[in-house]
Amino acid sequence: MTIPMQGGRVRKFRERKDRELGQSLVEFALTLPMLLLLLLCTIDIGMGFKTYISLTNAAREGARWVSIYPADRVGALVRIANEAGGIELNEEPTFSPDGPYSAGERVTVTVQYNYQLLFGILDLPYIPFEASTTMVVLYGE
Repeated sequence: MTIPMQGGRVRKFRERKDRELGQSLVEFALTLPMLLLLLLCTIDIGMGFKTYISLTNAAREGARWVSIYPADRVGALVRIANEAGGIELNEEPTFSPDGPYSAGERVTVTVQYNYQLLFGILDLPYIPFEASTTMVVLYGE
């Protein structure tokens, strides 16, 4: 169905449509930076969570190795490094107590890492992550 319009009405309709298009562009320009910031923060948090999970798995694997082979600390360090993947740990993982271990004793492995933010939105250079796991030594030295 066509609506009969006079010459003045058609012009007003087009002007209003052009103004609405300009308004949409301004709204898009104002919301785009916020949407990009939200997207970048989501990516950064996801990558940080993945890193934290890797650290937790590395600490667990090191504690498991020490609980089975209490005299092989080097083997535990190798297992921790392998499980951490490409993460360069800040310092050497700590074992508490320091050893030697006897059967039934608890050993705690702590791994630390400073996660570098990808986009640094919050003016934080890094976020410190620490993961610890405690297990019981199964066999004595």
